[in-house]
Amino acid sequence: MNFVDRPAGSSVALAVVPGVVGSVALAPAPSGFAVALAGIVVLAAGTARSVRATVTVGGVAALFGVVVASLAGLHSALLLVATAGAVVSWSTGHHVVGLAHRLGRDAHVARSVTVHLATITVTTLLAGGVALASFLVVGEGIPRATAVFVLFGIVLLLVAFELD
Repeated sequence: MNFVDRPAGSSVALAVVPGVVGSVALAPAPSGFAVALAGIVVLAAGTARSVRATVTVGGVAALFGVVVASLAGLHSALLLVATAGAVVSWSTGHHVVGLAHRLGRDAHVARSVTVHLATITVTTLLAGGVALASFLVVGEGIPRATAVFVLFGIVLLLVAFELD
């Protein structure tokens, strides 16, 4: 039997679903929705082909869709869901690629992927919930440019993590 360093389709699907759900949250802002969905498609292709750089490009594009939707005035809670979906898909995509490189396509990794997916989802939603609560307590007085710069900082941090 040959070693195939690509993930099984079920693992790719688990990685992509949160991003699709997040993209759908951007539907009231069609331009942001289109950009985020295109990013998730790129992320899915990178995950299926085990190419980390493509997974990252797709994740960054999905987050850029969130920025576009934010600039269109979409509600903060929807932006939180979309951001969480992109981050969870990005992280899970990288996890799936790592498992594929180490263990191959035939390994039984569903439990590992599911645990990673659950853990990163809870962590991301908790962090996002705290950020949303802070935003709501302060009020809508925070300039949109500030939110955009914070999101770009998060993107740079995620890219830096991937370079390690």
